[in-house]
Amino acid sequence: MARETDEDKGADGESDPTTDRIADSMRGALRLAGLIILSAIHFGLALPALLANLGNYRHAWVQLTAFGLLTLVIVVDALLGAAGRRRPRWWVVAGLVSALAVAVVATSQLPGTYFLATPHWTFLEIGWFGVLLLFDAGLNATLLFVGGHVAVTLVQLLLAGTPSRQVAAGMAVSALAICAFQIAAAVMARLLRDCAATAGATAREQERVRTEAAISAQVHADQRSRYRELGRSVLPLLTGLADGSLEPGDERVRRRSAFEAARLRRLFAERDHAADPLIHELRAGIGVAERHGVDVQLAVRGASAPVPRHLRRALTEPVLAALATARHSARATVVRGGGLVRVSVVTDAPGTDIPEPAEPGIRVRTVRSQGRLLVEASYALHMESDPLGEPRTASPPLAHTRPQAQTPSQA
Repeated sequence: MARETDEDKGADGESDPTTDRIADSMRGALRLAGLIILSAIHFGLALPALLANLGNYRHAWVQLTAFGLLTLVIVVDALLGAAGRRRPRWWVVAGLVSALAVAVVATSQLPGTYFLATPHWTFLEIGWFGVLLLFDAGLNATLLFVGGHVAVTLVQLLLAGTPSRQVAAGMAVSALAICAFQIAAAVMARLLRDCAATAGATAREQERVRTEAAISAQVHADQRSRYRELGRSVLPLLTGLADGSLEPGDERVRRRSAFEAARLRRLFAERDHAADPLIHELRAGIGVAERHGVDVQLAVRGASAPVPRHLRRALTEPVLAALATARHSARATVVRGGGLVRVSVVTDAPGTDIPEPAEPGIRVRTVRSQGRLLVEASYALHMESDPLGEPRTASPPLAHTRPQAQTPSQA
């Protein structure tokens, strides 16, 4: 394949998709433009000059064969472009060698006085083959090919006979005019490649800025949400303890404090990057109970399921409330499977008040029996696809129920 230049790469040296997309689009347009220019020169200038001077060549069939070979190179390159393929390296080498060989053979059939004049039709277009085929190789390669073609032509001119000073000056002007257009086209192609690289870098920077803005907005929204949570629960508790309206020795105050501490731990855990967010946040609440001397056992069954943050809060809220009042032991269980996520706990504090779920779709079940309390929160998972094709979860409008069908030991 054609060599990939540094302009098509990002700052870290790796290919960037945005730059590649822009560069590929620009490369395709320039390739088409190069083919159009070369075809116009080949059929619009070189062919009329060839046909008008067939009688001036030593062997007319050599000139016609040379023209046919150059036509074949143009057609094959056009077919590669139509197929959307980049030029293979071997094709670039074969095309350039063929064009240069055709130029040498066709020029060898000219008398010295016809060099760089109208009968010398190959000099009009051979340099354009270098501009077209060496586009991906860069400006230096194009300049080297054009310069090599001029040097070969000069050697052939000297072998055919040294022209007079006046004729040589005219030849020099003709060569300069023809090569100037070819070099200008190569320079323009290089500038457009630079523009493509700059456009790619600009697009990357804009995408980075948009991503940072979106992240900042999300972080800000999360912080405001956490602050509202604190304002509704923790701050009133701290205020009551500070002004003496709440007694720290009161069992209800102690339970409330333990519950709010567990909620705070869970709130902090929500910011962590965890493979299983539900278990990670539940463990944060369990840690508070363990620091109060409660022996907590946790059992997890089933693979992790995608549950949105607000639903994870609603699932763990009843369990944290039960753990906050446990005296000596508790057993927590997380079961996932069959389209359901269930979080339950069995404690030795049956008198605990369990809050109602704050989200629709969360079903809470409590059972009090034989000095034990069972609390189970469940959520029905339904996998759907969003407009971007990513899986997401949805929940049916389940009612909030508190059946009393089982004892804690049966659960």
